[in-house]
Amino acid sequence: MSRPELPRAVPRAVPRAVPRAVPALARFVAWLFYRLERTGDAVPEGPVLLVANHPNALLDPSLVWATAGRDIRFLAKSTLFAGNVLAPLIRRSGAIPVYRRTDEGSDLSRNAEMFAAVGAALSQGDAVCLFPEGKSHSSGRLEDLRTGAARIALAAAAEGIPLKIVPIGLNLNRKAVFRSRATALYGRPFGVDDLLDLFARDPAAAVAALTDRIAERLRALIVEADPRSDAQLVERVERLYAAARGVPADPRDRIERSQIIARGVERLRSADAGRYEAIRERVRAYDALIARFGLRDRDIGQSVAMWTAARFAVRELALAALLVPVVIGGAVLHLIPYLVTDSVVRVSRPSFDVRATVKALAGCVFYPLWYVVLATFAWRRIDPWLGGAVVLLMPLLAITTLFAVEREWAVARAVRAYLAARRLPRPVHSRLKRSRAEIAEVLEQVYEWLNVEAPQQP
Repeated sequence: MSRPELPRAVPRAVPRAVPRAVPALARFVAWLFYRLERTGDAVPEGPVLLVANHPNALLDPSLVWATAGRDIRFLAKSTLFAGNVLAPLIRRSGAIPVYRRTDEGSDLSRNAEMFAAVGAALSQGDAVCLFPEGKSHSSGRLEDLRTGAARIALAAAAEGIPLKIVPIGLNLNRKAVFRSRATALYGRPFGVDDLLDLFARDPAAAVAALTDRIAERLRALIVEADPRSDAQLVERVERLYAAARGVPADPRDRIERSQIIARGVERLRSADAGRYEAIRERVRAYDALIARFGLRDRDIGQSVAMWTAARFAVRELALAALLVPVVIGGAVLHLIPYLVTDSVVRVSRPSFDVRATVKALAGCVFYPLWYVVLATFAWRRIDPWLGGAVVLLMPLLAITTLFAVEREWAVARAVRAYLAARRLPRPVHSRLKRSRAEIAEVLEQVYEWLNVEAPQQP
């Protein structure tokens, strides 16, 4: 393997800073579509190569932009730079094209330009991000990594650039569901200086070693679970365990627990299918019971004083008097673009890993178009000033409605759970606590099982 050369001078074609509007829009889309969490180490200043898993097509760069805390240059497949509605935005974002063998008509010889552009960006202290799996996917696991990230990092370090690599784990609970949770877990930055001697003697061996190191760091930051069989079970059991043990709701701790549960579930299914099915059935029975009484995990074992409940009710009724009209009005005014966006997703039937991207892009098109229609109608039929007000106020109303709906829905669930807990027979309450504790106990046995040299069945 030949060593890619990096330029010592910065080409004029490489912008020093990314235009602010593009990352601002990407951050807004990520923040609006998901309940976004960021945890882990800070991204250092200076030249940085960020590497992330790639579960969610074009929304993954938005998640990185929204959580990295600094400007980012992305590597993107060359086919995105022309022939689609996003091409102008992608070009304006400062993205660097990658020419892939799998893309029809791609000129692989132009990847020399890619290495030169990345080297120039790093030499001037930029942060560059790529997704070394090379493709977006829904396998629920880290796919085999391409060698590009390792080649870029080693070539830059060999040229004297003080590069750091930052791994990012993107963990999406229900990635195609609007307002589901997305957690970006940032790993500790690391260098490659220890591989430079090997890189000088045997570039292929050094690239392979660094690729393996990147894969190891990424696996430590993501929950690997088959989305068709285990992912929902892992998420459900983690929430159940957290409620049973009263553990803190720290995102990093939650990811670590989920990783343990995912490994345990996978190993248990292969080592003892009967035991695996017994656990699944126990969780199903527990869920059916709490659903029957309208409870949530955290409501079991909780005791709320009557005075506290009364103050909560007075406060929330007063807020509801203000928010419910906003919710009704906002929902009515946004019903048409909501239905159109939903229809586009259903008709186009995108693959699972791009479904959220299609939803987000459709929303970014049809909601503004609807605002233009309403503003034009108000301007022509009522008053020009009202048309301008519609353009300014409708996006604000949309966001206010979204968060008002979420807040009032959470209040309604809390009230329902409180009333359900008040009329829950004491024997049933004890049974639920006992059932939840038994499931948590099994999980702790699985954890111990994973940490012994010769695993025994839990």
